[in-house]
Amino acid sequence: MPDPEVRDGFIPVTFEEGSWKTPDGHVVPWYEVQTDLLSETEVQGAVERVLSVYGVSDVVVDAFDQFQKELKRTPAPQD
Repeated sequence: MPDPEVRDGFIPVTFEEGSWKTPDGHVVPWYEVQTDLLSETEVQGAVERVLSVYGVSDVVVDAFDQFQKELKRTPAPQD
């Protein structure tokens, strides 16, 4: 029988209406949510290192910059 005090394990959560929630609707405090996402600075640093190591052209660098700008845009609401 699992120990109720041990809270390790993966429980999927989604961000809804300003809070993290489990599939059954329980609110999870933000400080208990763990993700495998990397911070933006880590991703940006990795992209810059790869682009500099492989000596890609300015056109490719500009394309990556534009791609990152597009990712940061808030998507339009779906009807």
